[in-house]
Amino acid sequence: MLPATEVKAVVFELDGTLVDTAADVCLAAEEMLADLRLPSLNTELVRDWMGDGTDRLIHRILSRKIDGVVPDPIFRIGSALFLKAYQRCNHASAELYPGVQACLRQLTRKNVPMVVVTNQATSLANDILIRLGIRNHFALVLGRDALQEPKPSPDGLLEAALLLHVNPDQLMMVGGNVNDVNAARSAGSPVVCVSYGFNYGVDIRYSAPDEVMDSLASLPAYVNKGMAVSTKVRPEKPRRASSRTKPPTRRGASSHSTKEKR
Repeated sequence: MLPATEVKAVVFELDGTLVDTAADVCLAAEEMLADLRLPSLNTELVRDWMGDGTDRLIHRILSRKIDGVVPDPIFRIGSALFLKAYQRCNHASAELYPGVQACLRQLTRKNVPMVVVTNQATSLANDILIRLGIRNHFALVLGRDALQEPKPSPDGLLEAALLLHVNPDQLMMVGGNVNDVNAARSAGSPVVCVSYGFNYGVDIRYSAPDEVMDSLASLPAYVNKGMAVSTKVRPEKPRRASSRTKPPTRRGASSHSTKEKR
């Protein structure tokens, strides 16, 4: 249900919401494992592990556990190999999800400011958006290196609200992962999720966003409802989060530790 406030801007997650980057990520993971002389992993498992940024994904792949952590020397070697392989892909397999282009064009025509807040590095996020021809729709791109803490911390949303001169509850978060929901709740922002996002193989409805959509083609009409609602609440000055919100532990995650998406 849409909160009773005026939506003035929209923040999007990148991976698993606007763009399907799983194929390139899985290829980079395979090359990293091959270079390390380690057995390959099921691509669906890698896809399920995406959503918390590159560092966490590399730890998961190398440890073969969703909550796994490898020693720092091993991580550093794996990270260098993974990033080198990912850059070689040059986002060749990255593609927009159906409905994304139409959604962005409609919101741009309505002069709705849009921002990307992602756990990817800002430079990589910009590269993907430029390659797919949609960078022009966004006023800002905030990657993990541009923020004090990545999602599920609300830092990215609060920073976007501050830079756009809107109150956090006037900023709609659009994502597909439980981290997006938790970040929005901490910031006091409404949150819409796509049903196909990278969410550890768990239905995003269990995270209770305000709305779940199968296609972003439905988003402009939903945003219009929020823009049509007036509010008499005086906007407060956005404040940075003082502590990081810990993401919920996935039930039964340890069951993947014996099995051979960021």
